[in-house]
Amino acid sequence: MKKQKQGYLISFEGVDGAGKSSHIARVKARLEELGFECLQTREPGGTPVGEAIRELVLHHDMDVNTELLLMYAARRQHMVETIQPALDRGVWVITDRFEDSSFAYQAGAGGASWEDCQQLSKWALKGFEPTLTFLFDLPIAVSQSRIQGRAGASDKFEEKPTSYFEAVRAGFIKRSQLNPRRIRLIDAQPPEAEVGETVLAELDKFMRTHLNLGLA
Repeated sequence: MKKQKQGYLISFEGVDGAGKSSHIARVKARLEELGFECLQTREPGGTPVGEAIRELVLHHDMDVNTELLLMYAARRQHMVETIQPALDRGVWVITDRFEDSSFAYQAGAGGASWEDCQQLSKWALKGFEPTLTFLFDLPIAVSQSRIQGRAGASDKFEEKPTSYFEAVRAGFIKRSQLNPRRIRLIDAQPPEAEVGETVLAELDKFMRTHLNLGLA
């Protein structure tokens, strides 16, 4: 494995059905092929505390501000217990969701204040953010069609009306507009392999321009 003084955090965001899991696996495999050590994690989750909060948030109805506070409690623990120690060891951390999801779900669609979300971020994360974010954008009709084909139990978010997910999508797009240097907005409508090529091309571009590294 290649050793670095500091690792990098890559987050994957977007509405469900956009293929995040497949692209996470693709990026992780490519980085490991290049000799970098990677840690895959998720939100909410990534720690025992975070996983307990995940169960609460996904399967119990609650006030949206309670939900937002729980998400940032889980995120803070995730950062200090899992992510930062790995980064300090030179590990690349790949997370399925980070705080962009709170701006999209709790603030964008859930009714929490965008400003409250910003203040919580400043207090809990102290400016900490991913180095790179892949945001997969998908029309909600396509998202719902893909989700219907899944097996397994749903969570409370999957049972929300279409209007909720339209607001989630708008929240994500707003975040991408506010953070263009960090966030790569990816059209997730094409076939998975085609989207995957786009993701790896963006990863290559990022490594070459920001880190003086390349995939070739």
